[in-house]
Amino acid sequence: MLYEREAVIHNDSGIHVRVAAMIVQRAQELGQKYGCHLYLRTAKSERCEMHSLMKLIALKVMGGDSVFISADGANEEANQDAVEEMIPFLEGDFEMRDRTEAREVDRLLHENALMQERLEMILESVQDGICVVEKSGVITYVNPSYLRIVHKTKEMVLGQNVYESAPDGNRVGVLKSGIARIGVLSRKKNGTTVVANVNPIFVDGEITGAVSVIKDITEIQNLMERLSQLTARADYLEQELLRTKKTAAAFSNYIGKSGKVVDVLALATKAAESAATVLIQGESGTGKEMIAEGIHYASKRRRGPYIRVNCGAIPGTLLESELFGHEKGAFTGAVRRKLGKFELANHGTIFLDEIGEMDKKMQVRLLRVLQQKEFDRVGGEETIHVDVRIIAATNRDLEQMVRDGMFREDLYYRLNVIPIKLPPLRDRVDDIPLLVEHFIKKISDEAHKPVQGITPEAMNLLMHYRWPGNVRELENIMERVITLMDRQTITVDVLPSYIRGETATREIRASGVEASDAVLPWKDYEKQIIANALKQCGTFNAAAKQLGISHKTVAAKARKYGLV
Repeated sequence: MLYEREAVIHNDSGIHVRVAAMIVQRAQELGQKYGCHLYLRTAKSERCEMHSLMKLIALKVMGGDSVFISADGANEEANQDAVEEMIPFLEGDFEMRDRTEAREVDRLLHENALMQERLEMILESVQDGICVVEKSGVITYVNPSYLRIVHKTKEMVLGQNVYESAPDGNRVGVLKSGIARIGVLSRKKNGTTVVANVNPIFVDGEITGAVSVIKDITEIQNLMERLSQLTARADYLEQELLRTKKTAAAFSNYIGKSGKVVDVLALATKAAESAATVLIQGESGTGKEMIAEGIHYASKRRRGPYIRVNCGAIPGTLLESELFGHEKGAFTGAVRRKLGKFELANHGTIFLDEIGEMDKKMQVRLLRVLQQKEFDRVGGEETIHVDVRIIAATNRDLEQMVRDGMFREDLYYRLNVIPIKLPPLRDRVDDIPLLVEHFIKKISDEAHKPVQGITPEAMNLLMHYRWPGNVRELENIMERVITLMDRQTITVDVLPSYIRGETATREIRASGVEASDAVLPWKDYEKQIIANALKQCGTFNAAAKQLGISHKTVAAKARKYGLV
C-alpha cells in the first residue's frame, strides 16, 4: 500500500542541481535499505521517482514550498520507515555528511553534465533543423542544420522573438493554442521549401515553450518534378512502341511461324484491342494460358491486375467462394472476410481456365457477372459492381456439352464473343524445329549444360510423333533428355522409347504391314490407349468409364506419360 507524507523545503534556494543530486543519492540509499521506491511530487505535479536529476529540477521547488513524499514497496511498515527517514533530510539544510557522500554527489553531477553534453552532440549532428522557443517567444536554441536550412547565422537567430519576427507563424500558433502542428509546408524568402513539425513543451500541465523540427524538401520537389517528366516521357514511348510494333512483344513467348499460328496471333491481337469476352479452345498443352496472358498485356487493361483461376482444380463447393469471396461467418471456417478473384481483378482481366468443368449452379452466377457486372459475396448482402474482362479457356467441346445439356447455352454464347481455336502440335509440324531449338537453349541454360543441338535423325522422329500432350509434352521430353544425357548433341538413342516405337509403328503401317506384326514395349501401348481415351472423352472421369478403370488410375497414367 502507498504511504505518503508532506514535507516543507526550508533551503532558501529550493531544489537546485546540487540539492537534487543529494536527494537522488539519499533516495538510493533508503530504497536499498527498505526495499522500496521513493517518490516526490508538488501540489500541481504528478509524482516522480527520486532517481532523475532533471525531473527533480523540472519541479521548480522553491524555498518554503511543500512537497509530498511517498514510498512504494512490498512491506507497508518499511515504506513508512523510508518516508519518515526521508522527511528530515528534505527539511534539513542539505549539508554533506562526509567525503564519501560528497564524492557520490559529484559523480551524479558529472553524469548529468555528460548526459547534457551527449544530448547536445546528438542535436548538433542530426540533419533536420531544430529550434527551441520559450513561452515568451524568445528563441533559445538552434542547431547547425536549422541555420543551414534557413540560411542564417546563430547571431541572427538566437534571442529573436517570434511574436515580432513571425506573428502569424506556426511557432506562435502553437505557443498560443498548445496544439501541435504537423507536416506544415512553407516556402522561405530564399526559395527554400520546408516541412515543419511544431510541438508544444509542457511542464506540470502548463505550456513552457515549443520545439520546431524542419526538413528541407526543395531537392525532393526537384526530383519529383524530374521523375514526373521522365514518367510522362516513358508513357509516351510505351504508346509509340505499341503503335509501331503492335502486340509482338506481348505474344513473343508463343513460338511458331506456321500459317495457323500466324492466324491465331493475328486474331488474338485484334481481340486485345477490344474489350469483348474471349473464349480460347484447344487441347491440353497448346498454350491457351499464354495466349490469354498476351491478350491482357497487349490490351488497354495491361496496367490492371491479371488473375488466373483454374476452375477444374477447385472443388465446386469452394469455387463460389474463390470467385466471389465470402463474408465472415458465412460458413464454418470463414473467420474473416475474403475478397474473391472477380473483386481482385477489378479494372483488369480474369482468366477462367477449364471453364467446361464448372457446374450448372456456378454457370448461372457467372452469367450474372457477364450480363450485369455485379455479384454478391457468399453470406453477404452487399452487391459488388466490377469492371472485369473475362477470358475463358477449355479443352472440351462446349458446343457438344450444350447439346448434351451439360453447359448452359446462354452462357456459351456470352463467352464465345471472340472465339480463338489453338491448333494442336501435330497440325503445325513445321513449328517443331523452332520449338525444339527454343527449349534446348532455355533448358540447357537453366541446367548449365552445353547442349549444342539435335541430330537430323532425332528431329525426324520428333516431327513424326503425334504429340497427344502437344507443346507441354515436347517441353517435358526435352527437359528430361537434356537433364539425363551427358553429351552435347541430342541423338535418337536418348529419346524416350515410346517415341521411337510409335514412329516405327507408323512407318510399318505406311509400308502396308499390320501394326500387330511389330511387337512394342507394353508401356507404349498403354500410353497410346490412355492418350486416345482422353482425346475422345475429354476428362479423367469420362475416360475411366470407357476404359473400365478408376479415374485415379487414368490421372496417374496420364501424368506418368506426360499427357497432362
